[in-house]
Amino acid sequence: MRTLWHIWQTALGEWGGAIRSRRALVLLVLYLGAALLCMNGTISVLGRMEKELAVVLQLPDSDETGVVSASLWKSKPFNRIVRSVVGESPVLDDISGRHPVELIYAWFVFLCAPLLTVLVAGTRVSEDLRSGAVRYMLVRETRLEWSVGKYLGQALMIAVALVVSAMGAAVVAFCRLPSGTAASLFLPLLNWGLRAWIYSLAWLGLALGISHLTRSPGRATSLGIVAIGLFGALPPLMDFLHSFHGWPGVLTHLRMLVPAGAEMSLWRFSAVPLLSGSFHLVILGLTYLMAGAAFFCRRDV
Repeated sequence: MRTLWHIWQTALGEWGGAIRSRRALVLLVLYLGAALLCMNGTISVLGRMEKELAVVLQLPDSDETGVVSASLWKSKPFNRIVRSVVGESPVLDDISGRHPVELIYAWFVFLCAPLLTVLVAGTRVSEDLRSGAVRYMLVRETRLEWSVGKYLGQALMIAVALVVSAMGAAVVAFCRLPSGTAASLFLPLLNWGLRAWIYSLAWLGLALGISHLTRSPGRATSLGIVAIGLFGALPPLMDFLHSFHGWPGVLTHLRMLVPAGAEMSLWRFSAVPLLSGSFHLVILGLTYLMAGAAFFCRRDV
């Protein structure tokens, strides 16, 4: 219990420092601004495309933005297009029939969550190492408790930012879409925000794990961005090598060691794959964090 108390105190200290330095406000503005721009741009593009798509696919026209888009998603020609992108997979069955605005927002938050997580949280450990503040913190707690507390504090802040950004996106939908359509999107947008938070936990562990390796905040951020590129490209590269060059099938299992390899499980609506994928991403993030913490335990602060 004492260990949990120390971890919680560190997390609260992370919150207090973020509020005093206005870092929490910056985090909230980044996530909220990105969500508002995404939702507004999505609805604007759909509004311009709806009439043309209705003519091409012979769908009923409408003066209200978003109504034709729902019909479009349910049409056979559009389903064939989506099937060619997603492939014949359980994900296709789970997302069929969902509004395009909802799915575009989901794609956006999953795309932006890793980058925003690394940019906002990737320097939190290296900053304390550089300033020497960690020396005072380690007087009353262990290094492991301090590292896990940092992770918990950042995870809670990201959760609040994603929930608020989803609510902001819903407000834009209420302003620009028919009331019935916008009301039906509120809970799905919150749902995708929570799923993106689970996805970001793995990247948060990676960012903080890297931050344990250096005292330079700039270097920690740079290494985190490089890791996003490498880890994002690894799963499709493994699939390509296995499919076209006959590489050993074990390579395809290595993709589960990177967050992007487990992302598609969060697009499922069946309980088993969703829960197993969420558990996998949480454990992956903690593994990255513990790897950095293990290196930190051998360093002189």
